[in-house]
Amino acid sequence: MPDSAKEPRDLLILRAIDGRRVRIRARQIRVVTESPTGRHHARVELYGQGVPRVVLAVPSELAAKVMALRPKSRPAKATSPSNFYDYSLRYFTAYREPPKGMSRIQLTERVEVPPGHGAPGMPPAIAARYQELGGPGGGWIVCVQFVDPPQQVRSQAHRAQQRRQSLERRISRQAPLFMDELIQQAVARKPAYFEGQLMAENQS
Repeated sequence: MPDSAKEPRDLLILRAIDGRRVRIRARQIRVVTESPTGRHHARVELYGQGVPRVVLAVPSELAAKVMALRPKSRPAKATSPSNFYDYSLRYFTAYREPPKGMSRIQLTERVEVPPGHGAPGMPPAIAARYQELGGPGGGWIVCVQFVDPPQQVRSQAHRAQQRRQSLERRISRQAPLFMDELIQQAVARKPAYFEGQLMAENQS
């Protein structure tokens, strides 16, 4: 008999609150929060149109495991930027107002972790305030969300260098004997592009 397919490295096998097994890949999970259904119940929200699941797990521990299992495009280097996670203490009962006129978002804290590490545990200040408000079953939950790093903007010189190198590679494969002539013609046709200008700048 042929061997069964190998399980994905980021596969999580969890237990739903009704006892059923739930198989989810870490890359499908958008965020893990505490569920108001009970102690050690985690609400797992998925990307796209996936239906949220409520599973038996400590939310902060499950969130850390998800981040550790998510595939990385390249290993983190010592010079890589740190990761940031936003923790927030929120009132999660949709059909009732928070008690005593309190704000729905009680506390927020941004936590910095070294590159390559997953979400840390719940910050002490948020954990203490959560217990003060009644802990599990009190309508309050602790949310954790990965903060997307800011998009890097390339300089004009960098764009020009990359475009020129890409052109040279393409022509060296297609017509190496006429490489110099074809490069000059391409640059002459689109000088602004090969100077590294943005397309929006070219159209203005």
